Amino acid sequence: MGKLTIRTRKKITKTAPNLYGIFLEDINRAVDGGLYPECIRNRSFEDSLLPAGCTSVQDGYAFETDAGWRDEFNGGEGLSLWVRQDAIVRTPVPGWYTKDAAMELDFDDTLNARRQVSLCVDFKPGGVLENIGFGGIGQEAGEKYHFYMFAKAQDAVELGIFVQGPQESGAQDGNFAGTVSVESGEWKRYDLEYAAKEGGANMVLRLVCPQGGRLHIGFVSLMPVLTFMGHGLRRDIAEKLKALRPGFFRFPGGCIVEGFTPSTMWRFSDTVGPVWERPGKLLMWHYRTYDGVGFHEYLQFCEDLDMEPLYVCNCGMTCQARKEVLLEGKAFDETLQDALDAIEYAIGDISTKWGALRAKMGHPEPFRLNYIEIGNENWGEAYEERYRIFYRAIKEKYPHIRCIANCHLEKKGLETQLVDEHYYDTAEWFAENTKLFDGYDRSGPEIFLGEVAVVRGYVGELYGALGEAAFFTGVEKNQDIVTLVSYAPLLENVHYQAWFPNLLLFNNRESFGIPSYYVWKMFGNCRGDYVVESELETGRIPRPVKGRLALLGQPGVRYRKPSWNGVRQDVTHEVMGRVRADGDSFVVGVPDEEQLVESRRHFGAKLDEVLVVFGDETAGTGTFEIELMREEGREFVLGIFPSRMPDTAYVSDETNPPAAWNVENVKPILWKINEKEHVLFEQEGPRTKVLARFADEDAADGFCRFAYQTDGRRIALYRGEKLVGETMLPSFPAQSCVVTDTQNRIYIKLVNLAQEEEEMHISLDCGVETDYLAHVLTGEMRAKNSFENPTCVCDRTFALAGAAQHFTYVMPKLSVAVLELTRTGGGR
Repeated sequence: MGKLTIRTRKKITKTAPNLYGIFLEDINRAVDGGLYPECIRNRSFEDSLLPAGCTSVQDGYAFETDAGWRDEFNGGEGLSLWVRQDAIVRTPVPGWYTKDAAMELDFDDTLNARRQVSLCVDFKPGGVLENIGFGGIGQEAGEKYHFYMFAKAQDAVELGIFVQGPQESGAQDGNFAGTVSVESGEWKRYDLEYAAKEGGANMVLRLVCPQGGRLHIGFVSLMPVLTFMGHGLRRDIAEKLKALRPGFFRFPGGCIVEGFTPSTMWRFSDTVGPVWERPGKLLMWHYRTYDGVGFHEYLQFCEDLDMEPLYVCNCGMTCQARKEVLLEGKAFDETLQDALDAIEYAIGDISTKWGALRAKMGHPEPFRLNYIEIGNENWGEAYEERYRIFYRAIKEKYPHIRCIANCHLEKKGLETQLVDEHYYDTAEWFAENTKLFDGYDRSGPEIFLGEVAVVRGYVGELYGALGEAAFFTGVEKNQDIVTLVSYAPLLENVHYQAWFPNLLLFNNRESFGIPSYYVWKMFGNCRGDYVVESELETGRIPRPVKGRLALLGQPGVRYRKPSWNGVRQDVTHEVMGRVRADGDSFVVGVPDEEQLVESRRHFGAKLDEVLVVFGDETAGTGTFEIELMREEGREFVLGIFPSRMPDTAYVSDETNPPAAWNVENVKPILWKINEKEHVLFEQEGPRTKVLARFADEDAADGFCRFAYQTDGRRIALYRGEKLVGETMLPSFPAQSCVVTDTQNRIYIKLVNLAQEEEEMHISLDCGVETDYLAHVLTGEMRAKNSFENPTCVCDRTFALAGAAQHFTYVMPKLSVAVLELTRTGGGR
């Protein structure tokens, strides 16, 4: 039985008012065809165009930037995976097809100065121009839709506009939107509105020309008439986001803020004004965006949901993970001015240039804007210089705005109000790190957890959500320092997955939340005013481990007689360094060029060190032993349990996937041996987590036996036959909790990671009413949601009785529970 003692009279800290928020980056086609419910893909016909600074390679399969970063392109269709998944037939204008008609891009006659092309179509009588949408076009019977297009013709052309099933073609089939008579002369907009008589998820738009003719089309759109609060967003997705009760909204990224070339960097000024005048850009997530949700729509959605806008601006550098380019001189100055202009658009008076445009867009009153993040995932001297300039310029003109840094620049002597930290890992890592922020310096900057998610192992499954929930109990206990947190990424069109997991998945008609969505919903909706003292007594769960041994560190290490439970073990993976036999022993030599080329692709790779792995990846109890040649001054690094981390969906270069075993995905527990001590530790990025340290002076040369023995919970280290020391392997609490309260309510958030139910004896220092609510999320470890069963894992609320100053709550196995108690006696 677990024991939870709650002392409501001991207030730890006030809760952060906007702790739980949302973060939107346009990835997985999250926006166009998603949150922004445009039905037409490639509506301005520019998907096949490469941005400045990029060169097509391999007959359009990929492109390469001038700086050397590559990505899949497939003529504008994006990832090969998407092409295969939807059986997309190659076409010169992605998304568009013809029958008895010819189409070509016209680079000279365009709708406006910001459009690069128009589509010239030459119809034969009865000819058809067709668009397949984003994995099809969704229609709901009875719903109204609005179609419009900008077109011109030398001689008048008549078109019938249909939305039909792929196999339908008759005038009576599907949904007939109406007839457009394109007049001769200059560009003109043509609008139709219709009520769908047929529904479907895989329909297509057809422009049928009965008499034939030639015309130019500059821009096409098809959207539902009814949108969220009338502001242009897809209702089911927006409603699910509203249900989270988010306190802030981080936007627009993410890596898309940086871009992969100067021409693809985020610029606020490209995303406001009429949508047909927004130029759009190719994203590093393998497709072109048209910024249907631009800066104005972002601010409007913040206002609609009463969220604090948290705007991320480019700081004069492209993505550092994709061969960075630094902007200098005039280009840098323009980037700084774009950030200042964005602020003016949001909160400036209508007498200003950008405030006037905001008013023209329908919002004369200023929006709210109190947070600006300077850059995204940037670091190093170039970032420090640019941050300093941006910070001073923003503060000089808008002193109320709180600026967020991407890293701990206070350590560099720079003024830092908030720091954005990102955590992507396993469920077990999150469960192990519930106390991560306990030791943070309270005199330092506040912490913004801008991107948090389980991305390896139980991805998109219940157990991953439980690991995140356990982590959040630690976050909530530290709300004096951690004041903002958001999941990443937010949305995924299932036809265009580039990253997984994502909080909400959707197709053309439906959407659902993964289990993590319900953790955020439960925690975001049950907020107290104060964190109160709580003490939890519970058992622990060992982290699952597998694998045998690895050798790391400097080249030249000589070894012999490696064995597991007496059975010889050979090197199975030479990740860095080549092994050669030398008499009765083996030597790990320096990495060769093939290994170096692979390792250079991975962040933080130590190119002058070796990594070779013995044995298989299975789990087991027993003893691994090996003899190492000691030399004066040589330090050994052994890797215990050197299995690969579970794969992630994200691949930084889809044209050249990483090796199955690489320096980034092999993360063993490290055993460092020198002449004075043995240290058992883990390396988590820049952090070194010491598990145990044992003194053991031995300076003798020659071969020496080193061994570890484990039962999966403990580990014992040996030199020769001597026990150097033993310790527990990493583990995490079976249960975790946090308690907050208001004048009348007490919220107890409990997470049970154990595979059995747990009786939790709860003691309070105040009286409570017997009736209470339990909001519960539970299921099997690998349970997940789907279109077929969208609420397989979801929160359910139970009205229970039996609460008292001392009572027992039975926690379901593998569960998150929020107990909502009511005080007796009129409050605190």
